[in-house]
Amino acid sequence: MSLTRTIETQTIDSYMKTKSLLLALGATLLTGAATQAATPAVLVVTGGNASKAVLYDRTTNALLSSVTITANVNTDIRTFVGTPNPTGPLASSGLGPVTIHFVLNGAALGLQDLKAGNPVTTATGASLPPNFAVSGTLPDTIGIDPSVFTSQQTFVIPFGYVKNNNLANTLHGVTNLTQRQAVNLQDYSGLATTSLFGGESTTDTLYVIGRDPGAAVRRIIDANIYYSGSPTFYTTNAQGQPIVNPLGGHNAGNKVVADLKVIPNAIGTLGSADFNNAGFQILAYEGFLPTVYNVANGFYPIWGYEGWYTLLASPPGANQQTILNALYSTVTDTTYQHTAANVFSNAGFVPLGDLHVSRAADGGPITPL
Repeated sequence: MSLTRTIETQTIDSYMKTKSLLLALGATLLTGAATQAATPAVLVVTGGNASKAVLYDRTTNALLSSVTITANVNTDIRTFVGTPNPTGPLASSGLGPVTIHFVLNGAALGLQDLKAGNPVTTATGASLPPNFAVSGTLPDTIGIDPSVFTSQQTFVIPFGYVKNNNLANTLHGVTNLTQRQAVNLQDYSGLATTSLFGGESTTDTLYVIGRDPGAAVRRIIDANIYYSGSPTFYTTNAQGQPIVNPLGGHNAGNKVVADLKVIPNAIGTLGSADFNNAGFQILAYEGFLPTVYNVANGFYPIWGYEGWYTLLASPPGANQQTILNALYSTVTDTTYQHTAANVFSNAGFVPLGDLHVSRAADGGPITPL
């Protein structure tokens, strides 16, 4: 074989070996990238359930694609599993399958569990420590030192009083509560008649259906009406009759709604996301209804800032923080918060940018911005 032919053969052999090495290296890199992209990312959210409709909507319609849902016995404990939405804020995150556990058992309990690192039971039955807590009440209001947290505000949640006009009752004349009536309502639930609050009967007992001490609804209302007593809230027994709630109140708004649908002559305390059930009438407080305009301009006072809290001493990991930042960006997006008839709008939440007032404490003075 000529020298030229030998050199050509060696060159071809070298090229083929180099090509094989490059192909093998490329396959290795692709395999590594796929493995990295498939690394599971898990976020555990605890806290209040007043904004659950928005949290679930943003998770399934903005953050993730191909979502599967594992629901527990109630709608406050849910697990969402999916892949990053290709047009959403996680698209370039490099994360693989994303799991978000929501364990929304109450604002106070959520902050307490986050601070203590207490594991919460997810919809899948796992026991996991929360990465952050959602709360419609400030930590100070429930006796927790706020300095242990970092926090971000998302929007404002109005709370208030509701009655059900679909049931036969004698509450037709009750359309407004003064501060004194609101206090009496909680003290005399199950003892007073509807006429004491503007109703039509001197014999029909008026019942109040409220939340437990761990709920932002309870804390915000009590702070705004200057109430520090122990209210008597009602629920139903196995026969559907009104009885004193043995737990001191419900741990979810949907349970208040369920009782309002079956107990005549009852008034319930709810967050704005639960106001718009068929037949429900919202009561004014001191002459004002909890509309977005009335809250934003300081006329209606029963509201709280929703905050997202993480623990300074044990912050979320890198993957958790990436998911948290993405979820926060979708919830606080200006366009989303100002789209008529979407989940946010229907819930009656108030964008922070629309507020013309502020307050430093739950139930504290409302001052102009």
